[in-house]
Amino acid sequence: MSFRKFEDVKLICLNIWKFRQGAAVTLPGLGIITGNAASFDQGLLKHEFGHILQYRQCGFFFYWFRIAPVSFLSARRAGKEIHYNHMHCWTEWTANLISFHYFNSPEDWDHQHYPIKPSGSRISNPPHFMLKRTVVQLLN
Repeated sequence: MSFRKFEDVKLICLNIWKFRQGAAVTLPGLGIITGNAASFDQGLLKHEFGHILQYRQCGFFFYWFRIAPVSFLSARRAGKEIHYNHMHCWTEWTANLISFHYFNSPEDWDHQHYPIKPSGSRISNPPHFMLKRTVVQLLN
């Protein structure tokens, strides 16, 4: 296990389980956990940092009792259903959107892997009023 930092958030590199294949998880207060190779993937790190930004914006309870469970279930579904795209879940594209703006809308953002808009034509119900207001403002 090794440690580095990204945007002053601890990166915990575990070369076990799905982390070896590029999986990552964000645990605000602890850090971003991923495999050694993925710990250098700037797109992935910016996405995961977006979850830190969600936590900072929405707070402990909403993050841990709404965002984290929905994200976990979405990731689990993506592991079971080949046609399901985890990044289309509102928890994921909103993390991307918030991070995209945090990093000043970089031109090299990987929109294919880290979309900043919902896959449909409407906002797919980010339920928290602060998050929804921010998302609407950023999309406009």
